[in-house]
Formats: sequence, C-alpha cells, structure tokens
Amino acid sequence: MKRSILSVFLFFLLSVVLMAAMPPVEITPVVGYHLAGGTTFNEGRLDIADSFTYGIFFSLVDLPGGTSVELSYTRADSTLNFVASIPSYNDTSFGIASNYILIGVNKDFLENRFRLFVGTDIGAAWFDTKDSSVKDAWFFSMGLKGGMKFYLNDQIGFRLQGRFLLPMDFSNGVFWGIGAGGLSVGGTTIIYQGDFSVGLIIRL
Repeated sequence: MKRSILSVFLFFLLSVVLMAAMPPVEITPVVGYHLAGGTTFNEGRLDIADSFTYGIFFSLVDLPGGTSVELSYTRADSTLNFVASIPSYNDTSFGIASNYILIGVNKDFLENRFRLFVGTDIGAAWFDTKDSSVKDAWFFSMGLKGGMKFYLNDQIGFRLQGRFLLPMDFSNGVFWGIGAGGLSVGGTTIIYQGDFSVGLIIRL
C-alpha cells in the first residue's frame, strides 16, 4: 500500500515537473473562407469553387526568439468543375475536399496580450474526390501565413490569420485521372489556394 501511494506521488510529481518545463500549448479550432483557385491544363480549364473551411491548430508557443511551432489540419468541402479544350476529354463536375496537414514555424512580434505573427508551413495537401471514378490526389505542399492574436486572459484568446497555400507535384506533371490520360501541366505548382480564418485560442 505504501509503495502504491509512493508511486502515485512520484508520478504526480514527475508530471508537474515535466509540465513546468514544457512550453505553453495552444489548441485553436478555426473556421473561415477557403479560396480554392483554378488552373489551366493542356487538356482544359479546372476550377474549384470557394467554400467554408474549418480545422484545428496545435501550437507550442513562447519558444526562444519569440518563435512557435505548430501542427495544423484544415478542410474545405467544395465542387470541382472541369471544362475540356480537346475532343478526347469531356466536361465534368464533382464534389471535392481540400485537406491540408501541415507543420510550421511562426515568428511572433509584440509579445503581450496583442501579438502579430508571420510563418511558413510544409506538409501534405490531400484532394479527396467524391467521384468514385476519380482517384484522390496527394501532393507535397508549402504555405505562408500571417495574422494576429489577442488574449483576453492567460487561457483564452482569438486568432485571425490568412494563408497562401501551394500544392506541388514533382513527378511527371500528370494531375488526377480525369479523361483519357489525366491532366498534365508543365510546372510543379498545381494550383494556388489560400484561406482566411478566425479561431478561439485555448492556452494550456
């Protein structure tokens, strides 16, 4: 019995020490507006409709040099429209979701209740199609972001931000299985996207 009590006490003490040594953590659910963009392929024009977006950010903040590290996931459900420019392809439209799973670094300014930040992200873009005949597409992605945070107290705040998102393909330039042989593009950047969002900061 004494050993059990001692073990619980030591576990509790170790947890307190680790939490004290760990930088503050922020959990921020966000909602906003997704700018989905469009691009011209050799086979036709593809456009994704702008739509509502939502997601969550997990951040380690107040690191040395006024920096923070964060992991984020966001999703925007929308509609893709393709207008063919060559006879072997047909016009098509289907539901699609733009998903971003990113890890990034921010630089904070004005370290008080009001903060400005800029940052960069890398990770994956997943285009989840709702048409069973069209495969999902995964791409390496990069992003730039900037915004502000305002803290009401030590635990609660608000986050406003904008992001510029770049899904990129370094393979043979074939994008999705639309039409006879997919869509091809000469460069590495598939499409330009972005979003504006607001979030509720919960600081642990």
